Amino acid sequence: MDETQLSLLRELQKENRWWSIGKVPPELVRPFKRADYYTYRGLLSAEYPNVVFGPRRIGKSTVLYQLVDFLISDKKIASNRIMFLSLERPFFSLVKNPIKESIQVFEENILKEPLESIKEPVYIFLDEASRSEDWALHVKDFYDKKYNVKFFVTGSSSPALFKKSSESLVGRHTPILMLTLKFSDVVKIVGNAESAGLLMALGKVALRNGFMDAVNKNNPKLFYDQLQSAYVGVGADGDTVLQVILNEYLLRGGYPEFYDKKQSWAVASKVMRDAYFDVIISYDMQRVFNSRNPEKIKQLYTFLSVATAQQVNLSTLCGNLGISRTALNDYLSQLQQTHLIKIMRPYKKNKIKIGNDIKKIYVCDVGLRNSVLGMTEDEMNNPVLLGHLAETVAQDHALRLKFNVDKKGVCETFFWKSDKKEIDIIIELNGKIIPIESKYAEQIKSEDVQELRNYVKENNCPFGILLTKKSFQFDETNKIISMPMWLYLLMC
Repeated sequence: MDETQLSLLRELQKENRWWSIGKVPPELVRPFKRADYYTYRGLLSAEYPNVVFGPRRIGKSTVLYQLVDFLISDKKIASNRIMFLSLERPFFSLVKNPIKESIQVFEENILKEPLESIKEPVYIFLDEASRSEDWALHVKDFYDKKYNVKFFVTGSSSPALFKKSSESLVGRHTPILMLTLKFSDVVKIVGNAESAGLLMALGKVALRNGFMDAVNKNNPKLFYDQLQSAYVGVGADGDTVLQVILNEYLLRGGYPEFYDKKQSWAVASKVMRDAYFDVIISYDMQRVFNSRNPEKIKQLYTFLSVATAQQVNLSTLCGNLGISRTALNDYLSQLQQTHLIKIMRPYKKNKIKIGNDIKKIYVCDVGLRNSVLGMTEDEMNNPVLLGHLAETVAQDHALRLKFNVDKKGVCETFFWKSDKKEIDIIIELNGKIIPIESKYAEQIKSEDVQELRNYVKENNCPFGILLTKKSFQFDETNKIISMPMWLYLLMC
């Protein structure tokens, strides 16, 4: 073995400590496991390579370590049959072909068996693979040769991960989008045994099934009965606990590091603002999209953060930023592809007629938004601000609900607007429309619900949903189900 190979082996041994101690170091396997982890466990034996992409710093690497731990501890896979390679580490930027050379060193010195002849599977985890433009070619090569190698690949954004190499894996990979933590994940993180019990009592699957039964059978009572059972099961004390956690979620959002008990919100948000936000705009935007003006993109995100869940005048944005409409459209597309914003289109039954009309833009994570704007915990008492943040979170979870109950459909939600009338969220399921209105307030007035009632009636919807701060009731005549925001979020 020459000096270069020896140096590479030493770096791999640092990353793969289970080769020497037979287990994943405890500091790498955090006790909390997000919902995605349980999904990915079932994909470890999949025929195709699994490719996970999503925003930076949402815990993709942590999930990979947890999967390695599962393979060793639960599946009893020999530790020398698992390799973890993070291409984000500076050392590997000095290696001419880090993936190929690392696998070769692993094969010869750790596995000690030719990959072409192995009978039992070998697992290779490539973290931040988008740092290598030809990563997909290497993965494809192993797959085409029918080697018994299972790949799990991650990258920070879909365009970065697939740039210049995605065509080589067409039809040969399972793409998976990982987003920031859902509200139910955060309940597990910040809660205790009591909150864990609340989640069990809630019965998320039963709620989703009741929701779809009500949609398919045009019978909202089927859904309401499931909601009522969950609501009663949680109890008054549980209601209070979940409301407190929701208030925290509206401030901190879904980035795991915002829930590090060792750091205050002020410290954690400053780190996110000064480090992460600058990296993803200055580095990712320039590297992936060849953006020449990252400062304008930062300004744009800041404007959109202030106006999340509100109508945005694009002409005014162009004027404020001093850019053309073409440049604005490019920047909006880049922010959406890197999962920083969500552009919601107006709902029309004929999707061809929707066109490119952009009416509403949301930030993808309220915690990042609050961090970038320098929000303090004291400022979260503003009821108007809380209303916008709650709607932003509701829209994000509506997409997740759509994904979970309609695997074959397009994962998109809409809003509806006519003159001065508006419905916040429209979900289309099996050709039926479910309108959702967010009214995050202590008291709900009749006029707050009137437009939702009219929409349900005029469009023959199975039912409509009103998201509130506390109210829980069923208007059977008008087919409107009012529920606390926390109950809706935990269902998604």
